[in-house]
Amino acid sequence: MIAVNKINKHYGAHHVLKEIDLRIHKGEVVVIIGPSGSGKSTLLRCINYLEQIQDGSIEIEGKPIGLIHKNGKLIEMPQNELNAMREKVGMVFQNFNLFPHKTVLGNIIMAPLTLGKMKKQEAVSLARELLEKVGLADKAEAYPDNLSGGQKQRVAIARALAMKPQIMLFDEPTSALDPELVGEVLSVMKELAKEGMTMVVVTHEMGFAREVADRVVVMADGRIIEEGAPDKIFQNPESERTKNFLSKVLTH
Repeated sequence: MIAVNKINKHYGAHHVLKEIDLRIHKGEVVVIIGPSGSGKSTLLRCINYLEQIQDGSIEIEGKPIGLIHKNGKLIEMPQNELNAMREKVGMVFQNFNLFPHKTVLGNIIMAPLTLGKMKKQEAVSLARELLEKVGLADKAEAYPDNLSGGQKQRVAIARALAMKPQIMLFDEPTSALDPELVGEVLSVMKELAKEGMTMVVVTHEMGFAREVADRVVVMADGRIIEEGAPDKIFQNPESERTKNFLSKVLTH
């Protein structure tokens, strides 16, 4: 589903991603962990081309996203093609990014209607189904300011699902939440995983990584330093850097 091929990303002199190679298969749940500043969120944003890479390539279902080769040069793909690619990829951010002036229902139906993906009746019907799915059927007419952080994040997940994406990217979806609200968001994500959604999740929730991930990718200093099944990474990591990181975040 996703092929990241030797990508590099710089912010000025700061080399944020270094020769990243990664493959994500259909229906796979890949969890990316690692210390703060290791490039995890930047990698996620590059996959959706919210950040531009300097070299290498990213492909979704075999098609490049963002940069394409034309006449021997690397150029940005036309905006309409980029938008079509992005529609395949839903993204959930740390800070919800809901529109405060719109109801929960209004937030969810906005993208499908704006992009002409469905008629209003169909969009509303789908939105109500998705609210049921994330346990918020009774909040359709509420405004974001009247919701808890966990409820806002579940609305954000429903909003991303309204575009019927084939891949979901989660950028530390629980890091802005109070601890007692984390579980309600993770349970929605676990259900998505069970249904076979292809997911890439950047998180500090090691329990979620252990329980739900098919594969755990460890990043440090802009590189992938190790990847493997959760049992291998958590119980028998090869890299000293991974051991050091896990010793700080795991409570025994």
